[in-house]
Amino acid sequence: MLKKLRWKFILMITALLAGMLAAALAVQTASTARQYQEETERVLRAVLDRGEAALDPLRPFAGGSMGQDDELRTGIPAFYAVADRWGQVGLALGFNAVLDEGAVVRAVGEALASGQESGRLDGLNLRFLIRSRGSRIELGFAGLDWERGAVRRQALTAALIFAAALPGFFAVSALLSRWLVRPVEESWRRQQQFVADASHELKTPLTVLLADADILLSRPNDTIENQRRWVEHLRDEGLRMKGLVEDLLFLARGDAGERGRPKGRADLSQVCEECVMSFEPVAFEAGLMLESRVDPGVGVTGDGEELRRLCAILLDNACKYCQPGGTVRVTLEGGGAAALTVHNTGEPIPQEAQAHLFERFYRADAARSREKGGYGLGLSIAATIVERHGGKIAVHSVDGEGTAFSVTLSPEKGG
Repeated sequence: MLKKLRWKFILMITALLAGMLAAALAVQTASTARQYQEETERVLRAVLDRGEAALDPLRPFAGGSMGQDDELRTGIPAFYAVADRWGQVGLALGFNAVLDEGAVVRAVGEALASGQESGRLDGLNLRFLIRSRGSRIELGFAGLDWERGAVRRQALTAALIFAAALPGFFAVSALLSRWLVRPVEESWRRQQQFVADASHELKTPLTVLLADADILLSRPNDTIENQRRWVEHLRDEGLRMKGLVEDLLFLARGDAGERGRPKGRADLSQVCEECVMSFEPVAFEAGLMLESRVDPGVGVTGDGEELRRLCAILLDNACKYCQPGGTVRVTLEGGGAAALTVHNTGEPIPQEAQAHLFERFYRADAARSREKGGYGLGLSIAATIVERHGGKIAVHSVDGEGTAFSVTLSPEKGG
């Protein structure tokens, strides 16, 4: 699929670049053709002025004789003819051309028959210009061979430029397509990994459920009280599976963009104090010191329940991975952006693992995570919540200082 997508990008970009170049070359060729036509028309006007001067030597050239001489020195074959209103040719003068009486008569006849003052006689390969002087009709003719030849050369040059540019466009398109497809490839890889990891995590509770169910079925005559152990196992595994599925749905909805940025007000100070209070028994049982310093009245624009879940995830993570006798410290500071920090003492997280902590199903220590009941989704959910609230989350973990997760959220609008 990704290979086909990349080829589509290559063809689309190549076609776009080729179309733009073709349009530019077409405009340039048309503009050049128009310039050649104007050059021929200047020659025709010079022919008429020169012919009129030949009939009336006392009449000066319009625009000066030097200008006309320059026009007629272009080498374009041209001739001048005078006809009456019935089309009878009375005079013909050639400029850079050898005249044929039959050709002149035919050219005059077709020019007058066209009913236009200027135009082309494609059959005779001529361009003409007519000027009336009373009963006298003056006609100027110029050959089209040079004009057509110049346009053909211009068109051939444009075609060669276009052909030479196509391989370059293809190479550029290939590079751009690789850059454009890279996020799609990464998303596809993460999606495949997500599905594989989710399937793996669901497989374990399902296996336990089926095993417990088989045990119950193998003892059909026992009472529920006698089978209480297996029933409780079924319930516990079902609850674990429910929690996993709910976490997966939360992340999937975030990926699908179903959850917009919250617009309500949340008292982050109250949320943090409640979370700290609820984790005091957890810290006590784990032999930890739980400390907090929460600035009062820190409000943010957000969803209170999601922020409570964020705080709970960070506190749960800190308590799980803090050694007995250690300290877990929660700090919330206001004054501009709201800054929440959850710090615990103990062994640091390896540097190579820190870049992957917010990835789904990632565990820096897989054995300890499974032992403590983690799926590796907590920090991914925390990062999703922070992102949905327009904030930033980061981790700082070094030897001798412990580990600190910091969250920065924008303050409440208007507050």
